[in-house]
Amino acid sequence: MMRISTTGTRRWILAAALCGVLSTGCSSGGEDGDEAKPRPKPAAEPRPLAEAALHPLLLTQADLGTGYVHVQEKPGSDKFDDVAVQGCPALEKLGQSGEEKMFAAKAETSFTYTRDATLDEELHSDRPSVLSGKLRELFGAYTSCPTYTMTAGTIPIEVKVTKSVPPNLGDEQFVYTSTLELPSGAQVLKTMAVRKGNVVVMLVGAPALVDRHMKTAVGKLPAGG
Repeated sequence: MMRISTTGTRRWILAAALCGVLSTGCSSGGEDGDEAKPRPKPAAEPRPLAEAALHPLLLTQADLGTGYVHVQEKPGSDKFDDVAVQGCPALEKLGQSGEEKMFAAKAETSFTYTRDATLDEELHSDRPSVLSGKLRELFGAYTSCPTYTMTAGTIPIEVKVTKSVPPNLGDEQFVYTSTLELPSGAQVLKTMAVRKGNVVVMLVGAPALVDRHMKTAVGKLPAGG
């Protein structure tokens, strides 16, 4: 991947960071002397949506307005082999796996806006606890290092990361902004994810575009789940 684009960066971020699972557990047991009492079973978590159910929830050109062009993805393209990270242990650990599909279902789309601005969207579905754990690990890792180096092919790229204020949307929200020092100049990307029940919407792209369209993207998700 010699030319770094928003799409390429976003894909590597997801592939590297979604390789681990943050496991949480619940303690159990009663106090001495308590009689055994039946406890209500926790409500079953919503099941993941199928991939076919996610595609209609993606943003479209009609949702975005004029000036956006849908980008057709080339099937079978290799997305991750030429990208590596140095200087951030948490990201290096997450990047050890080349597995891309870490959730039960996924759908994605990409758009360009004007000459250089891009907006990429991914929808993921799984049990809410799985989505929550992986999102916390993903964004925790990416905000753990204020600076690191990302190598694409033979090109070293200095990356600076800053935390951002998340919007009040959905059940959970995660966001950070990264500045990539490319040979052609600095590129600023915002990565924002919102979980609503058993679906996560993630937008990556020019900060103004991510901020402008996240509410619309979340609004397309099912009310329940």
